[in-house]
Amino acid sequence: MSINKVFIFIPNIIGYFRFFFYLISFICHSLGNWQLCISFYAIAFILDEFDGRAARAYNQSSNFGAALDMVADRSATAGFCLILAQLYPQYLLFFIVAIALDVSSHYYLIYATGILGKASHKDSAEWSNSKLMQLYYGNKTLMDVLILGNELFYILLYLNFYLVSFSLAINNWTLSIWQLLIMICLPIYLLKQATNILQLQSAAQEIAAIDLENRE
Repeated sequence: MSINKVFIFIPNIIGYFRFFFYLISFICHSLGNWQLCISFYAIAFILDEFDGRAARAYNQSSNFGAALDMVADRSATAGFCLILAQLYPQYLLFFIVAIALDVSSHYYLIYATGILGKASHKDSAEWSNSKLMQLYYGNKTLMDVLILGNELFYILLYLNFYLVSFSLAINNWTLSIWQLLIMICLPIYLLKQATNILQLQSAAQEIAAIDLENRE
């Protein structure tokens, strides 16, 4: 029985490694080794940039690869948020909402992309009524900045729990370097959450519009 060659496309192999590194990262955390945890998590996140490059370079873009990439991203974010909820139990509800918004917005987007017959969820820039969504999916630089800021926000929260750094006195506030960096990333993180909300809204409207059209 021959193996479908799509499964061994170079970008998809990179995707398998991402899954493996995320899993190792979470295992390391459960074993109490936070240094290896954050290291493997960072490696897996960086590899996300290379699977897309490989797909374009070797002409190996595929629906399977797009799904693999999406599932890896959502699984990683959910897993890391669960870890952060363990470290910061007072913010449990915040991390629950973050997971729910991330998963639901991307699921609705993928579902809408499928029933609209689009090749990629990034084509939502063509049918979304939101200017921010059109800018987000139409401008790769903005997308990369928001995704990076989102991940850095979570990573800095993790480092803030384990690492003691020197403090800075700003007016009457005393902040560690990690807390200062978290505050710098916060606006980018919030903007990324705004795109998730708009993404969910736009996709839900498109799905409901198709439902209404079919009923009529």
